[in-house]
Amino acid sequence: MPPAARGTASSALLAAVACGGSVPIATFDGAAATTRRWEVVNDPVMGGQSFSSFHVNDTQGLGVWSGQVRVVPFLGAPGFCNLQSPGLGRTADFPDLSPASGIGVRAREANSSGLLHFSVMIMSKGARRLMQRGVYTANVTFSSETQEAFAPWSAFVCTWRGQMVPWCPPLLTQLDKVDSVGLGTAFPGTAGDFQLVLESIYGARTSTSFVDSSTDRAIADFVDLATFDGKAPRKWHSENDPVMGGQSDSTVQVAKSFADFKGSTRIVPSLQAPGFTIALTEGPLLSRFPDVSAMDGLAVSVSNMGAPYSGFKIAFCDSHLFFRCQFQSFKAALPVPAAASRGFQEVFVPWKEFSNRWNASTGEHTAESPPGPSSLRSITQLQLWAEGVEGDFDLRFSYVRAVRAPVRPAAAALLV
Repeated sequence: MPPAARGTASSALLAAVACGGSVPIATFDGAAATTRRWEVVNDPVMGGQSFSSFHVNDTQGLGVWSGQVRVVPFLGAPGFCNLQSPGLGRTADFPDLSPASGIGVRAREANSSGLLHFSVMIMSKGARRLMQRGVYTANVTFSSETQEAFAPWSAFVCTWRGQMVPWCPPLLTQLDKVDSVGLGTAFPGTAGDFQLVLESIYGARTSTSFVDSSTDRAIADFVDLATFDGKAPRKWHSENDPVMGGQSDSTVQVAKSFADFKGSTRIVPSLQAPGFTIALTEGPLLSRFPDVSAMDGLAVSVSNMGAPYSGFKIAFCDSHLFFRCQFQSFKAALPVPAAASRGFQEVFVPWKEFSNRWNASTGEHTAESPPGPSSLRSITQLQLWAEGVEGDFDLRFSYVRAVRAPVRPAAAALLV
């Protein structure tokens, strides 16, 4: 490898250390201090078929992790791929990350239609209980251009086999005890190909790209609002059209990694128009959601199990509505792409597409009135509607997240 190429990533990290106290963890340019052993770990659970591979491009000093996340037939939901150093079941010495504010990863998604959502993983000597080993994970999002994806310490949660667990010590007490690091495809996530080109991984000071200027607080790339993997659990139920003899009906069945919203919207005899039915979280007086005012919209991972249906909408209430929640929520159309019949696909809906002024019979907007910061800081309920279109439907969804707007649409991300 040419000397200039060999020193590029390490020089960038040394400059970062000099400027902001960042802590080098890994590069792929052959530098002795930051070259590490890496191993892929593909989904082995219940017939998982996801796969990936890793190699180093010696000429450019880059790590290339590529693969495909596939649906697990037994679960009917996407699996996962991980990239770990030094490897599954192994440990190594890592620098003390206490001076840092979080983990930074300089990388890009080289596949023009590849996955964008991933996770950063940290394991430590202290996060163990008997035969169990906790993994601290945080969400990150990449784009088609090389740039930093930053995960602040506050964004990490401790998991074991994908489930959030309470027995791990606080991450801030483990930063000098890290013995394994890694990257993973987002879970729960979407099926699809990926090719992540990695330049460097480091303990970073607060990323200037993702800072709330009013508080100087680091901001994560996305915030889970409802998942089925233990990270953001919610109670879901269905409510059917009670108005003027409405005959629509539905059920919500929660599985290990998704919820199945299934039913029929039928003509209301007295109105001679289709009614509605809703899948929704518990009442707005009983729940609170994280502040998502720093995000750009909602992302919903959906898989269509039935005939095409065009009447889906996504909605949420804020703390100002209380008992008016159902009919004054912020609502937007949720178009389900044709590809969702082959597996989970992510649909992104920006805040500007939501309005709390809509026709009670059809759900269509009567005026544009998107949510402001106050509403986005005080979400109290999520709703998935089937309305305004007669027919049967069967829609699975694996998560609802508040996210930053994708830099460009991927095959697994439909922009509204």
